[in-house]
Amino acid sequence: MRSIFPRLFLSFSLTFLVAGLLSGLVVYSFSRRSVETFRDDFRQRLHANIARSVALMGQAAYVMRKHRGDQALADYVDEVESSMRTRLYLRVDGMIVPATDDPTVVRLMTEIDRDKQPIIAAEEGKLLVAQNLRAPEGQPYVVIGLHILGPPAGMPGPRPPPGRFAAGPPPPFEEEGFLRFLGRLLGVRFFVFLPLAAIICYLLARSFSAPLDRLRRVSRLIAEGDLSARVGASLGKPGNEIGDLGRDFDLMAERMEGLVNAQKRLLLDISHELRSPLTRLSLSLELAKKRTSDDDGNLARIGREANRLNALIGQLLTLNRGGVTAVDHEAVPLADLLEEIGRDVDFEYHDRDRGIRLDTLEPLVVSGCREQLRQAIENILRNGAHYTRPSTRVEVGLSSRPGESGGRQAVIRVRDHGSGVPEDKLPHLTEPFFRVAAARDRNSGGVGLGLAIARQVIEQHGGSLYCTNAPDDGGLMADILLPVREERFVDVAPENPD
Repeated sequence: MRSIFPRLFLSFSLTFLVAGLLSGLVVYSFSRRSVETFRDDFRQRLHANIARSVALMGQAAYVMRKHRGDQALADYVDEVESSMRTRLYLRVDGMIVPATDDPTVVRLMTEIDRDKQPIIAAEEGKLLVAQNLRAPEGQPYVVIGLHILGPPAGMPGPRPPPGRFAAGPPPPFEEEGFLRFLGRLLGVRFFVFLPLAAIICYLLARSFSAPLDRLRRVSRLIAEGDLSARVGASLGKPGNEIGDLGRDFDLMAERMEGLVNAQKRLLLDISHELRSPLTRLSLSLELAKKRTSDDDGNLARIGREANRLNALIGQLLTLNRGGVTAVDHEAVPLADLLEEIGRDVDFEYHDRDRGIRLDTLEPLVVSGCREQLRQAIENILRNGAHYTRPSTRVEVGLSSRPGESGGRQAVIRVRDHGSGVPEDKLPHLTEPFFRVAAARDRNSGGVGLGLAIARQVIEQHGGSLYCTNAPDDGGLMADILLPVREERFVDVAPENPD
């Protein structure tokens, strides 16, 4: 989860999911309240209309009985029940007509006598209506109607379950209805909402992370030495923050490339310009040695300083020129090369009570330019011989180990027994013109180009250079890592003609 893309994708996904669920719950809550309010209002209006119809039908039944008798009343009640699904009863002069012993009718008669208020109540799929009425001549009577709720006979649609239209407000929360809502949400909308949200979240996250990945790749190319790498207009148009960052990055890279190229041109120009007067100075010095004697050694000193200056110019040219061409790739036996370099450095520092000690050397072979590898390794060995303590020797070993990207690596370890290097200055040892000592005289360790040249040559051969302090009694350890050629160098003796 260190990358920004999965974090953005997860954040957008959770945001969409939570927002969708909250929106669904809010919409469901408002829609449920609206439906229940409409249903309650509709139910109350329906019950009121049915009660008025029962009252009107009761008045008609009273008139029918008074003028036509009980048989006419019974026929009228049967007709109303078959057409209106309402069973009518009258109580006149203490008698219930048509006669019945239905406990519901008896109960309604008792309640209306007690409360004197009209009764409108839903019970077990029926609407119970009871009202006190008065005839035109002033005689009181009671009308009771039992209306069956639901669609009329022959009309499609289920009848409401018992208690569906019970009197009173609906319950504040119906668990079954909520579960059905969640079932629909998870069963149907899940396969529509979540994939769409995932696609949107992916595109949003990619739109943020892709420009940063592009910027990171270009910055890595620049760090590896490709100063011509640019982001371009791929990060966005002007006004886009990431696009503006990319343009600022390109401007910085362009200026950095210009400064580095100007520095290289300056060093090359100075080196080439100094070569001509040094050549003339050397010729004049040789002529002066032939014409005059050098008893005081001044001419010899001038010659040594001219040679040092010429060597410095050669190092500058090597540092700026760099590069190993294809024709330089040859098989280089490292063990033989180390023995040769060790003999030369040991001979040079032998009179200073210092030298080189070669430890175990595996017969490893690498591909590259022998002369450039010799110069790089010799710079490191000379640096160790210069700083190791008197009566000590620089230890040089050659071994192999598995490489990070497959194959094997040759490891050349060079260790001196000097005072070491401060930890904060170790990363800067291979920088051009860097020296640990603040003094700039010759005895402080040269001009600081040897390790820089060595690192450049080693990296051009596909290897790397690491410098660390020795863990025990001080000193500096330099590890040179180079890819091993597939075949190993084998010293084959010439066959005996006999």
